[in-house]
Amino acid sequence: MREKKTDPERPILLPFQPGIVSNGEFVPPHPTEAHLRIAALAMESATEIARRKQIDRRRFLLGVGGLAVTLSAINLVACGDGKSKPGGTYTVTPDGDIEAACQVLEGEDFIFDVQTHHINATTPAGQAFEGFLRATHPGCADEHLYECASRYGYLKDIFLDSDTTVAVLSDTPSPDDNSDPLSFAEMRRTREIMDTLSSGGAGRLFLHSIVVPNVGTLQAQLDLMQARAESMDVAAWKVYTPYQGTTGSGWYLDDEDLGIPLIEKAIDLGVKRICAHKGLPLFGFDPEYASPRDFGVVAAAYPDMQFVAYHSGWDPMNAGAEGPYNPDDAQGVDRLIKSMEDNGVEPNSNIWAELGYTWRGVMSDPTQAAHVIGKLLKHVGEDRVIWGTDCIWTGSPQPQIAAFRAFQIDDALAQEHGYPTLTPDVKAKIFGLNAASLYGIDADARRCAIQTDEVEQFRGAYRNMDATEDRRWTANAPISRRDVLAYFKANGGAWSPWR
Repeated sequence: MREKKTDPERPILLPFQPGIVSNGEFVPPHPTEAHLRIAALAMESATEIARRKQIDRRRFLLGVGGLAVTLSAINLVACGDGKSKPGGTYTVTPDGDIEAACQVLEGEDFIFDVQTHHINATTPAGQAFEGFLRATHPGCADEHLYECASRYGYLKDIFLDSDTTVAVLSDTPSPDDNSDPLSFAEMRRTREIMDTLSSGGAGRLFLHSIVVPNVGTLQAQLDLMQARAESMDVAAWKVYTPYQGTTGSGWYLDDEDLGIPLIEKAIDLGVKRICAHKGLPLFGFDPEYASPRDFGVVAAAYPDMQFVAYHSGWDPMNAGAEGPYNPDDAQGVDRLIKSMEDNGVEPNSNIWAELGYTWRGVMSDPTQAAHVIGKLLKHVGEDRVIWGTDCIWTGSPQPQIAAFRAFQIDDALAQEHGYPTLTPDVKAKIFGLNAASLYGIDADARRCAIQTDEVEQFRGAYRNMDATEDRRWTANAPISRRDVLAYFKANGGAWSPWR
């Protein structure tokens, strides 16, 4: 929507806020001094470049130039006093050269985002989200409030404001259908709309089916798996082992009463992919069961099943802990690696590490980022690290995509710890080719089938619009510690109504 002269002036923001920000489900730690310095340097650089080029600063920050100066500021701060070298760097220049930035930050990658979300806020359950939506979407007028957080906002953020090619739409756990912010029927409707916009019936969207074995009876959940598998193509099963359900306790995949029956039902139905939330202990979750210690156990016991560790076990509350792999004090993603080693599961086997929110959480600290990506490539396998963003919770995933395109692990750090080099081929695997293998699709054929579809046409027309007409990559709020705590205070300490 074009701005009017009488509209209040919007704040001038960076393309992404440096540091760990919330996806709306946890209180993030305070930004570090380094994160504050990154933000200040990036804004100072953008101001100077905009003045020198005689262009609007907000407009500059909305494009690849804004991404380039922000990533360049991360490089500068990571170098510290110049005597030490960070473990990772972004291959961008700080001079505001738009053409050079485009060469690094833009690309034609096949991008398969295996973790995306939206909600349906027009249902009775969704009405409980009104306060949440007002906090997360302050730029939306009242009459468009629900659209911004639902299917409309999802299609815009994922398929217009980013380079995402195909995606998996996921849900969140709920005690019952009436509390579900996104029903399976609504997920199907979103996919149907996407299918009508994609040529050749190839499609751009896959669906998870949530299974919650600690809600109601286990048999009811198994029957639901049966019904959904028979009624349509379920791409994978999604579980939240830390979710306390109606039992008041989380569970593990190797639990004989809950996890094992679920796995064996998935095998019987022929949908042999289970994606489990591991790490990122959210509100109302039991943090003990966010550990991926069960992954190695079930992967070894069921070699024909594919187990995807969502978030790879990363924990934002343990910020700064991601360094070289330490099996003697396994924290964060090290827990996933240790579970594989303890159970004899080799790299590139049937365990997959997903980067949803994990990459966003570490990309402002290039040394941590280098260790996280390096460890996963080395120990989980170059063919088993897959791209996910957890968007639209933090806005469009495009800043994450651009940052990963420009990221490199320092040669000395890679040699010291045996990390693979982040070559274009390895990045292509992570961006989409590995997930294509997991979900059994031909990436080249899929890209060919959709390259002239209506989504691509809309994307081209949308990107020719004046960038100042839209918020583009600006993250939704609340993302900062202050924002989230203010939301709690305004809503009596309440949070997501599905908890």
